[in-house]
Amino acid sequence: MDTSLLRLSAAAGLVCGAAIALAGALESAIGHKVTLTQILNGGSVPLGIGLLIGLYLWQRHRLGRFGTAAFVVQFLGFGYFAGIAYARNVVLVYLDRSVVDELLEGPARYAFLATAILALTGTWLFGAALLRSGSVPKAAVALYVVGLSALCLTFLLPAPVVRIGHVLGGAGLVWLAVALWRHARDSESSPELRPAYG
Repeated sequence: MDTSLLRLSAAAGLVCGAAIALAGALESAIGHKVTLTQILNGGSVPLGIGLLIGLYLWQRHRLGRFGTAAFVVQFLGFGYFAGIAYARNVVLVYLDRSVVDELLEGPARYAFLATAILALTGTWLFGAALLRSGSVPKAAVALYVVGLSALCLTFLLPAPVVRIGHVLGGAGLVWLAVALWRHARDSESSPELRPAYG
């Protein structure tokens, strides 16, 4: 079975995690956003969806129905959150604070809040499913859940906490991506490890 999709998913996760962690570390050192961190945060988050797909394909038989439901919630939450992350880092950051405040007093506030709840719920559920599978490093899942939980609550938490979340979540994504890459590599030489997509 071709494992190129798993490798592509792992590569997407590596790029996403490294970019998010680097952005968090840079903002922690500098004390504020800069163009580079905005690009890293806004542009890399959608790649995390690729990692989710690879992790699910790898673990789907062990995840069961709960894992499938958790994946769906996480997939939707990550997708909507990626859109908000892009808008926040590429659009909202250039608007006057009064404009952003006015925007958040309207329907956008509820859309952002719903997205945060969906993404947070998906993160917890999928993290729990990955832990139950027993095939990925537990510490990687812990970093993933703690870090992404902070990112989901970006609009509610102090900036320093969110920046730490970037570093932790990015590290968790990278670690999970490495585990997926190793599985794909090992599957090439061990037929019993190859994923069954059908």
